[in-house]
Amino acid sequence: MTDPAFASRRAPAPALVADSPAAAPSPRRTRTLMLGGTPGVAEMVARGLARDENLDVDFRPHSLADYMTRADADLAGVELLVFEVRPGDDTDLAVIRELKRHFGDALQILGVTGDALTLATARNLMDAGVAEVIPLASTQPQMAQAAPLDDAPDMPATQGGNGHNGMILAVAGAAGGIGTTSFALNLATRLAARERKSTDPAPRVAVVDLDFQNGVLGASIDMTDGGAYLEMLQGQADPDQPFLDRALATYGPGGFDVMAAPVTLAPLDAMTPDLVARLLDTLRTAYDHVILDLPRALVDWVDAVLARADRFFILGDTSVHTVRQIRRMIDLYTDDHAALPVEVVMCREKKPGATHLREAEHFLGQPLATWLPRDDRAAGRARDHGQPLALAAPRSAVVRAMGPLTEAVRADFANTSRRRA
Repeated sequence: MTDPAFASRRAPAPALVADSPAAAPSPRRTRTLMLGGTPGVAEMVARGLARDENLDVDFRPHSLADYMTRADADLAGVELLVFEVRPGDDTDLAVIRELKRHFGDALQILGVTGDALTLATARNLMDAGVAEVIPLASTQPQMAQAAPLDDAPDMPATQGGNGHNGMILAVAGAAGGIGTTSFALNLATRLAARERKSTDPAPRVAVVDLDFQNGVLGASIDMTDGGAYLEMLQGQADPDQPFLDRALATYGPGGFDVMAAPVTLAPLDAMTPDLVARLLDTLRTAYDHVILDLPRALVDWVDAVLARADRFFILGDTSVHTVRQIRRMIDLYTDDHAALPVEVVMCREKKPGATHLREAEHFLGQPLATWLPRDDRAAGRARDHGQPLALAAPRSAVVRAMGPLTEAVRADFANTSRRRA
């Protein structure tokens, strides 16, 4: 890959002065090249990418390494290179490194694959310079990763005011159906229980469904919103203490309060950074633990949550795509909030062997202490009874596995010098 001919394929620098007279410019489209050696793959992915009107897509039926050896190889002006990943073939890795050396950040490289990749393969691709590896089923990757949080409105100087300093515990999922709602309800059940031999009052715990479009937190325990939530989103109610008295209902069996998603659908942008900030500040003065079930979609008001969270739980599994999504979430959320205490919880899996565990921890850059095993029988019982798993099957392996995490949260709450939300 040190062939001078390779270097000559580098795209020329764009002109700094336009030759044409001022006119309404047409929207700029990102020139995209799709490469795939498997018959039909390049065409299929290219068609999917072409649905994005911001992309100008071309495809070639060659692998990445093969294409770069061809006399007609041309990367001039290409800003996005999408290639079919070939597991076990290190030739492409050398090409990617050379491309990144020549083009740097001017060329974004994405991989697509229909095969299951090992974490080692995914890590090698990322280290070489691949920004993302996407399943072939997803042929329309998001080109704009996430709106920068820099433009979010400034938070009030005083967050939460004085007085009681309840904990904000945010829960997000790195994959659909991973169990964030079940986790939130089980955590609430365990935290609301009075500790053995304790003479103190039971902790005050609230669970808030912030996924007010698709949230099923209330429905899973047969509770509904009384209308106050929607009033707040429509600007008809302020999130003060009287609002909490109307918006939250007590779930008697678990001993915690619930703010269920409204029955009427509302757009996610009905919530604003200022509104969620005031809501959380009011909640944390009224409760010891406030558990937030977040939407999977990235919303601008999440910055207010990040600024106040005492712990941020990301739920996922060890599939390559989910682990990569966890890594992206960690990088995104800690970019402007370096002190955010992120904890990854692996769901529906037993703790793996030492080698696999070290590999996953290295990729994510943090230890993986909590593993919640799969327990379909207990989960089915909880669904049938309309109860959290911690109530329907308190001795299940999942509930026992949450024990250390729950105790760690309690210890944090007792620590008077902990981060103030």
